[in-house]
Amino acid sequence: MDRTVPKSGNDDIELYMRTYYSLLRSSDAIEIDTLVESHVAMNSSLHEGAGSLEIDASALMYSALRLPPCIIDVTEVLVGQLERGFVAAGYHGIASWQRVYSTGRRRRSHFDGVSALAVYIVSSSDIDDLTPMLTAYQIEWNKLHLRLQNQALCDLLARHVDGGDLPDEDFAALADGLSMAVSDLRRLHLLWESDFAANLLRISRQRKSMTLRLIAGSLADYRRATASWWNELCVELGQAGIDPSERPVYFVSSNTHSLINLLAGFARRYEESLVQYIERFDEKSLLTEY
Repeated sequence: MDRTVPKSGNDDIELYMRTYYSLLRSSDAIEIDTLVESHVAMNSSLHEGAGSLEIDASALMYSALRLPPCIIDVTEVLVGQLERGFVAAGYHGIASWQRVYSTGRRRRSHFDGVSALAVYIVSSSDIDDLTPMLTAYQIEWNKLHLRLQNQALCDLLARHVDGGDLPDEDFAALADGLSMAVSDLRRLHLLWESDFAANLLRISRQRKSMTLRLIAGSLADYRRATASWWNELCVELGQAGIDPSERPVYFVSSNTHSLINLLAGFARRYEESLVQYIERFDEKSLLTEY
């Protein structure tokens, strides 16, 4: 594995990516713990507090919103392109596992109901998105675990494990014990809702130690996955009398709101204001694009 000492921020990012791709190319599952060092060194703007003992609430929220709620139970994450790939690797019945969803991502995911999460990917960019989120989630979980080795805090949480609302004084005491802002703790409460106290108690009892395994991952595997998706799309649309090969096709990333902006004419209506903004802040890359 290439472990060249990085000389810049971009080098740190490249080292991180080389690290997880080198490890994932093996047939074995990799420990997320092995990625923590290069993840911290990357100094990601989405996880600025990665190397601090203080809890980075924003990074925890960001990753938790983009992972299914069952991640609280997950210890094994499997990523692959096609069901037959999972079966060939010994994971039978993936399709019968519970379909699970996240708020901020649309990847097809299935949970075995115990500790395994299977995630379908369509390109290497899915790996580049998922791996840092899993690493950030585990880092922040383990910071919380360390802070929650406090019997008074656990007793406080146990009183609310039934999902009832926490009084303001309990929120303040919990925030103080975790060295978190009350506002950040309330955001976490909004995310976990009635499972808030139960999840924190779960975190207090054990460190998070997830593994990640790539099921196949060659360009041929991605091509087969894309062909399978396209064939299924043609069949479904064909039943409605639509032939996709005769229609314009637009590929949209995760930002589906861009379609609304495009169709509603937002950019054209506010073109002058948008141009003034990028000129005022001297956004050279945006000006070049414009």
